[in-house]
Amino acid sequence: MISIFINSFTSGGAEKVVLTLLQKFEQKNLDLDVVIIEKEQFYELPEQVSSTYLTQFDSLEKGLLKIPYLFICAPKLKRHVEENNIKIVQSHLPRAIFINAFAKMIGSKHHAQAIIHARINFEDKPWIYRKLIKWIYRKVLFQMDTVISICDVMKNEQDEYLLLKNHPNHMRIYNPHNLAKIREMSNETPTDFVFSPEKKYIICVGRWVGLKRFGDVIQALSQLENDKVELIFIGNGEEEMPLKEIAKKHKVESAVHFLGYRDNPYQYLSRADIYVLSSDTEGLPNIIIESMVCGTPVISSDCISGPREILHPTSDLTSILKDKIEKGTHGILYPVGEVGLLTKAMNMLLEDEDLCNEFIQKGYERMEEFDDTKITQKYIDTFPL
Repeated sequence: MISIFINSFTSGGAEKVVLTLLQKFEQKNLDLDVVIIEKEQFYELPEQVSSTYLTQFDSLEKGLLKIPYLFICAPKLKRHVEENNIKIVQSHLPRAIFINAFAKMIGSKHHAQAIIHARINFEDKPWIYRKLIKWIYRKVLFQMDTVISICDVMKNEQDEYLLLKNHPNHMRIYNPHNLAKIREMSNETPTDFVFSPEKKYIICVGRWVGLKRFGDVIQALSQLENDKVELIFIGNGEEEMPLKEIAKKHKVESAVHFLGYRDNPYQYLSRADIYVLSSDTEGLPNIIIESMVCGTPVISSDCISGPREILHPTSDLTSILKDKIEKGTHGILYPVGEVGLLTKAMNMLLEDEDLCNEFIQKGYERMEEFDDTKITQKYIDTFPL
């Protein structure tokens, strides 16, 4: 039996990846089990897959509580593995990875996998903390039989930063995407928003939190040469009111639409003219891939780590833009936080239909590398079955 282990099934990119993997593993007739730390749930699990919770909490909100529960949950995981004859535990997100490692340390004999979904870097922390936490992460990850990073930039950084170049089995596997399902959902028609043929639309999808820098997109909208452009936000989060204030301050509140969370964002993506990702940092942003599947040209901040790898894979993946925009093979990159250059990139795509069509066509070609069937087989190839 194979256990897929994660913190919870709240709304997030890693949780969405796990759900896709569960569905594809099930189609391959693998004997599956899901282990979850907390009961907070947004996504529905496949009915036929059994699930086990290691705590009775909906969510361990207080950060300090999370640390002792790493040690409390490790023997519970070990016991679950032994009682159910589980051969493989694939852990997603740091807490699940730590518990998986601790279970190995106290004698569990399963094959342990760690899937790294986000950048691990502590250079902004005090020296003592930085040294200690890097040492802890190295110890934990070297307990894993297999470590998988979700993009090359992340893998290369961890090879050096955490010395994972010395790990016997550290590899890159991209996130899986059900391309056919995304295309099917993108053809549905929104019932709560009307796209006017007289206007152009820019869209942003994601949590409304500070690191997404959605305020930059609002400011860029206010500086566009074309006054018939509107901005759509799909998602939710604590920054909703501050973002509305920014729109009001820049006198574009009537052109900015906060639609909230949507089960099917693809029907909006496919009707938008540009997708913008403006984040300070990302792992491998699924939404860029999904936008390209929907046929929507992409502008992204050149943040660490995934956007450049998706949009300009033949470039130097270690380079970071400072004072210019860059036309990649599959989209446009701009420096993080540079609103003027974001505006320039938006104007470029709004005015150049041929460039948009080029990005759309090349995006379709690029997407095949993220096909869930291909990615699933790569994961299966790592299992000692």
